[in-house]
Amino acid sequence: MNAEYRGPIDLPGTIPVFPLPGALLLPRGQMPLNIFEPRYLAMIDDALRDGHRLIGMIQPDPAHSGPAARPPLYKTGCVGRITQLAESGDGRYLIELTGVARFRVEEELAVSTAYRQCRVTFAPFANDFVARKGEAQVDRKAVLRALNDFM
Repeated sequence: MNAEYRGPIDLPGTIPVFPLPGALLLPRGQMPLNIFEPRYLAMIDDALRDGHRLIGMIQPDPAHSGPAARPPLYKTGCVGRITQLAESGDGRYLIELTGVARFRVEEELAVSTAYRQCRVTFAPFANDFVARKGEAQVDRKAVLRALNDFM
């Protein structure tokens, strides 16, 4: 990424969120997305316009009931920066998000945009800003054994 994020202070406190079942963005991970719904096209346009190019990926929480158009959200997601963008020619965007850090939703905001926005905190996940943090504590042999048994 061309932007450098050294800690929670480098990120905005309010972000647009994209609830997507089964989608998991992780810090430094990459996620390709095909954007075609008008509300999410507007979200991409606004993210590009504001200069941050950040979108929060979060999963809807099926354990709690709510309207189908606005399902409740899990409390933790990951903010990603738009690092690639292509216009398809038929009104869609093909983008790639690169994960920056996890966030915790503090409050979903009442907004006039068609897409959802939340006030978030990155403080509980300050270690996400340190590349390879905790890597030395991973028992690689046990992980490989578990993967081998699974396969």
